[in-house]
Amino acid sequence: MWKLVRYVCCVFGLLALLQSCENSNKKLVEVTLYSKNKDIESTIQIENGKDGQKYVQISLTNTGKEIDRIDSIQIEIQPEVSVNKNDQLMYGGTCMGRTPIKQSTTSDTISKSGTFLMIKHAENNYSNIGILTWNTFMPYIHFRNNCFMITAVGESKPIKPGETIEFEKILLTNGESWQDLMFGYGTEIAKEHNIKPKETVNLKGWSTWDYYGRVYDTKDVYKNIDKLKSEHVANIIQIDGGWWTARGDYLSVRKNLQGGMKAIADYAKSKGYKAGIHLDGFRGDKDSELYRNHPDWFLKDQDGEVICQAIDKGDTFMQYIYYDYSNPQVCKYMKNVLHTIKNDWGFSYFKIDFMRYGLLESILAEHGNNCGLGKKVVTKVLSYNNSMTSVERTRAGLQTMREGMGDAYFLACSAIFGPTFGIVDGLRTGADICPTFDFYEACTLQNAGNFYLNLSVVQNDADYLVVRNKDDEEAERAWGENKFGGNTTFDEAKMWSDYIALYGGPKINSDNLLTLRPERTKLVDNAFAYKTASRFIPLDMWNHAKDRNDAFNVILAENEDGVFISLFNWDEKDKQFNIKGFSDTKVIDVLTKQNISIGNDKLQITLKSHSSKILKVENASFDILRNKLQIN
Repeated sequence: MWKLVRYVCCVFGLLALLQSCENSNKKLVEVTLYSKNKDIESTIQIENGKDGQKYVQISLTNTGKEIDRIDSIQIEIQPEVSVNKNDQLMYGGTCMGRTPIKQSTTSDTISKSGTFLMIKHAENNYSNIGILTWNTFMPYIHFRNNCFMITAVGESKPIKPGETIEFEKILLTNGESWQDLMFGYGTEIAKEHNIKPKETVNLKGWSTWDYYGRVYDTKDVYKNIDKLKSEHVANIIQIDGGWWTARGDYLSVRKNLQGGMKAIADYAKSKGYKAGIHLDGFRGDKDSELYRNHPDWFLKDQDGEVICQAIDKGDTFMQYIYYDYSNPQVCKYMKNVLHTIKNDWGFSYFKIDFMRYGLLESILAEHGNNCGLGKKVVTKVLSYNNSMTSVERTRAGLQTMREGMGDAYFLACSAIFGPTFGIVDGLRTGADICPTFDFYEACTLQNAGNFYLNLSVVQNDADYLVVRNKDDEEAERAWGENKFGGNTTFDEAKMWSDYIALYGGPKINSDNLLTLRPERTKLVDNAFAYKTASRFIPLDMWNHAKDRNDAFNVILAENEDGVFISLFNWDEKDKQFNIKGFSDTKVIDVLTKQNISIGNDKLQITLKSHSSKILKVENASFDILRNKLQIN
């Protein structure tokens, strides 16, 4: 009898617990679905992690008798810590320089992030929400009505009767240290995608792009290789865009590259360098042989016409069209292209560009209602397999590229970050650089704001090392806005050199080494002399990122040689740095080799306007120091 009573009590207790969990989940997370037939229902599961984190997984099931299609998804999540109107918000970067990290307030109803959103409740009280997967949908995090809101376009994703698909996984964390939460978020992404910790990429060399653009020949390349060999210790040559006859005809090389790309790769390797190459992996050209032979390989609009963006670039006329990676033949073609470039031509570093054009939002941004007077407005994108979302098409394209290049280094450029994770090695986390002070400042903010991804998820890449001004240029070579005729001072150029030295990822100069003056050439050597940081963090993150040019002043780094702290003064006047927490350490100016005196546990240094300094901190642990240092 008592056994029966205990059994009944246990059953009712379990049911009560389940009901309590269900009510708790409903209170914490609410899902609103919009679909064609309104037959799709959601199920919320919340898993508690061992360190207090919560994993939110939402299943979407078609309970009807016909195929239903998802229009959009909206998820509201209540923060576990109450939010006040004065709390600071930090929106994570989503796409290279277009949507960098941004500090805001709770009254901001416009900002959004495709990675994370952190709330600073108090100095030692933070909440963070982060996306962990980007397999089917592209979610964005907003802050509305004192709660986290996640939205995603459904792209008419079909779900069969009785079928269940998963929405993207969401991470919720709270803690006293924003630094630990951020590094933890990177670790959670890596765990979810089975990413093994990456080794630091200590690549340094030269590329064609920033000085030559699309206009260079074999002679230009060989002369710079020879100059690099004679003056610098380097290990890579990277040929950027414009080597093809037409965008998409990637096995056809323009005639003034004598001997073709294989000859260039052979020459680079004969001098002891790896050979790197650039191509546009998500756009072709309507003037290409590829399009003429396979017009069905490209995405189409609502009328079945190939989507095309015509742009006059000055030196060439572009008619951009977009690969359809839901078509197996397109995947087969791109796989063969990369396999040929790697195995027959000899390139082992691939910079695949304009990845954002795999996604619906990027195509509609160029071809939607704001595309321009007289241009056709695209309201719908049609593909070979319309059951795939643009995120699924993008990942299919990335997977086939990885298969084609094998174990070569895979750098994702101009990408919306999430869909690339787990496939690529490196990720451009800052915008295209130009040799101007404003670009140096903006690109520092953009790249440094994505510090939590570095090596746990990808190798961060801040773009090329460029240090020239107009006195290092040939006027007849001028091309591109902000590329030529600049007046950057030596100290301003040194700031970018100092940033690239530790935080830039691959350190690839893109000036003309033949015309670069000796004092500017020394800045290239300065960056090459350091090993790339394995971990780094902007210690003053919450004091900055208020706009696109509000770069960080104090960045802490760790590499194979120890711990470093970099100071950057972006201000128009001299700046005094006061940093407490240096007890039991020795601080050395790396450039002058001088010891920096520490008084009362405090480092005090004044930097003149538009200048920088790298200090080495001996007898120090990166993790202890990042939590200990206080910036006044």
